[in-house]
Amino acid sequence: MKRAGRYCCGMAALAACLLAGGAGAGDLALSGILGGKALLVIDNGPPQLVAVGKSTPEGAKLVAIEGETAAVEFDGKRHVLRLGARVVRQQSDGGNKSGVNALSRDEARKILARGLEATFKANERGEFFISGEINGGKVHFLVDTGATFVSIGRADALRLGIRFDDAASSVSQTAGGDVSVRRVMLDSVTVGGIRLLNVEGVVHEEQDLPFVLLGMSFLKNMEMRRKGDSLYLRKAL
Repeated sequence: MKRAGRYCCGMAALAACLLAGGAGAGDLALSGILGGKALLVIDNGPPQLVAVGKSTPEGAKLVAIEGETAAVEFDGKRHVLRLGARVVRQQSDGGNKSGVNALSRDEARKILARGLEATFKANERGEFFISGEINGGKVHFLVDTGATFVSIGRADALRLGIRFDDAASSVSQTAGGDVSVRRVMLDSVTVGGIRLLNVEGVVHEEQDLPFVLLGMSFLKNMEMRRKGDSLYLRKAL
């Protein structure tokens, strides 16, 4: 079983790439993935933080981000790059500057040191309900530090396409008694722009739940701080 919570932004590899000077002359390189944006290095220039659908001044357009890969249109071709991969640039065609932030290497390092953060407000009962995604599908989470895993009801699991019939079975202790669950590995869990890959979860195979419990298999990878009715989450580096 893969370790839960592998980071999609590849911090160690990204830092190494930045310290090494990024791409060589005439290159386009993928240096990192930070939420819905990618760090692109072009012609050994400064890292540029580019949103999906936007282009760099050199004409490299970020088409999509999927897991640890980014699809980039460059020199009239579409390239699917993994972290640290590069392609040779043939020519420059200008491009749209909108949505591009050119970063110095020090600024890029600060982004890595900071990690991704999100803030959530409690309801009148002090509970934290968060909209997010599992495997790219929309869900509603309840933050539950007492839950060992991300816990999903049967109906949500079926809607999200999570296969659990052949998964290892277990028994989970809840306020309503023991329930039968299936252990699964979730491809991705996203809340507030923070995305983790390969997160352990359980599916309540005979029960529906009104929301998904955001348990410790996700939260253990976070630095959590509560102040008043606010909860701060920061992805641990």
